[in-house]
Amino acid sequence: MKATFLKNITNHQMTVHHADGVFRHLSFRQSGSFTYHFNITTWPGYLCISGDMGSFVFARLRDMFEFFRGERINSGYWAEKLTAHDRHGGHRTFSHDLYKAALEHDFAQWTFGSDEDRARSWEAIADEWTGILGASTTNEAVRQALDWKCHISDQEFVDFWDHELEEYSYQFIWSCHAIQWAIARFDELPTKIVENMA
Repeated sequence: MKATFLKNITNHQMTVHHADGVFRHLSFRQSGSFTYHFNITTWPGYLCISGDMGSFVFARLRDMFEFFRGERINSGYWAEKLTAHDRHGGHRTFSHDLYKAALEHDFAQWTFGSDEDRARSWEAIADEWTGILGASTTNEAVRQALDWKCHISDQEFVDFWDHELEEYSYQFIWSCHAIQWAIARFDELPTKIVENMA
């Protein structure tokens, strides 16, 4: 993901609209374009990233630049510090890959009288795979799995809501990279220049 992010912002330039201690407003975009543009705004205890990839607001330390500085993305811990996210797409998203893996995991726990019954039951699932995997949300996926019953072995998926079927969204991970990259660019500015922007 980092390589993709760096490719997206290759020609981005930073504009410092305001920099007074923890009160900052920075924008990043390619000249003449708003594609992949983003803003970083901070105030005591908060950092907001907004722009082409959505909006996320974090709260943790008085100076949130201290919280995000570094090279490593800690998506799980950072997500715990979210206070708001974009209405068009949050920080988590339904994953078809995790859904399929959960179905395969539960099937592996089923008991059969013979290997032939196991193979026939798997074929029955495979034949209906498109229908079972047709879900587009976590709730729909759980409902479809719980409603489905194998007509070969009369077995079914139970307690399916226990599975983790979501992963961090592309926009969220992209924004995490953007925050760290933006802070590194800001930190490269000479102190006197930053002081004069207050």
